[in-house]
Amino acid sequence: MGYFKNIKLNCFRNFNEFQLDFSDKCNVFFGKNGCGKTNLLEALSLCTKGRGIRKDKITNFIKKDENAFSNIAYFINENIEYEIKVITELKNNKLQKKILLNNEFSSEVNKKIQSLITYLIYLPENERLFLASPTTRRNFFDHFIISSNEKYSTLLNFYKKNVYERNVILNNINFDEAWLTKIEENISNSGLEIYENRKIQVDLFVKNLESISKYFNIKFKVNVEINDPFYNEKLNIDKYMISLKKNRENDKIVGGARFGPHKSDYIFFVDKNYLASQLSTGQQKTLVLLLYFSQCNYLVNTCNKKPILLLDEVCSHLDEINTKLLLKIVKQFDMQVFMTGTNKDLFSFLSTNTNFYNISNK
Repeated sequence: MGYFKNIKLNCFRNFNEFQLDFSDKCNVFFGKNGCGKTNLLEALSLCTKGRGIRKDKITNFIKKDENAFSNIAYFINENIEYEIKVITELKNNKLQKKILLNNEFSSEVNKKIQSLITYLIYLPENERLFLASPTTRRNFFDHFIISSNEKYSTLLNFYKKNVYERNVILNNINFDEAWLTKIEENISNSGLEIYENRKIQVDLFVKNLESISKYFNIKFKVNVEINDPFYNEKLNIDKYMISLKKNRENDKIVGGARFGPHKSDYIFFVDKNYLASQLSTGQQKTLVLLLYFSQCNYLVNTCNKKPILLLDEVCSHLDEINTKLLLKIVKQFDMQVFMTGTNKDLFSFLSTNTNFYNISNK
């Protein structure tokens, strides 16, 4: 996997025209709140499909009083330089994001970009992972799964589309039973596949965390369970479809589907029966960083991928163990890292092989 050489922003968020060159190792953006540090991470994250690290509306990416934005990044992979241009395009009276690779646009180009760039993204709310909503934890796991399996994102979208379409059909007075059955078959097949992917990710975490914790002299042992009354490892297509059929009337009234992977949660236990949510703030941060270390280890050593790490405001609650963990993530895997923080002194633990950018002065 490669690295970003530079990026040039035009009318993006708070930037009018702005350009930075990057190190292929570690890059730190520091400055006052509101100066645009996270906006830079967001601009990088938009270089692949999706709505960026904050999942925002396209119109909100555009600088105030402007009509469009245009960002250009140069990405190096195996000594080949690629131009990635991210622009807005008005289509059917709706603004859309468009990505061009060397000024070309096609489904094959999108696949090429996905094969070139893999992100792992840390956001400030990740610190409250064990206290947050089930949706936050599902999104966290799904993000990690996508980092190793690009097709998983398509699978999630297919599942959501069919759940929505089933609800539309159920609210029609007259509907085609055969078509509804087909939709429920789609939901069941894709739902089972999502469950399978998530179970694999849980097993990966548990396996990797055990060995990694010993390296960092972490005293507690971590276990992760999928919390979902509907899910069990013997669930099959027939059971799934029968359950969907039985719950049609309820789902018609409530909307969506009463059960499925969109209702799952994950519970983290420490030493078998102690909830991770009961750990101190610093210990919870340790566990979150261990999860990132685990995923980096898996991507690099098993999947032969070197993700781009985007770490937003990662320096809070950095005790000695957490500092060691973060430094190890940066140094161990020979991949490009971007971090943000309000003060350069927060990053004093980093080696001299780091580029610092005072965004407040830009």
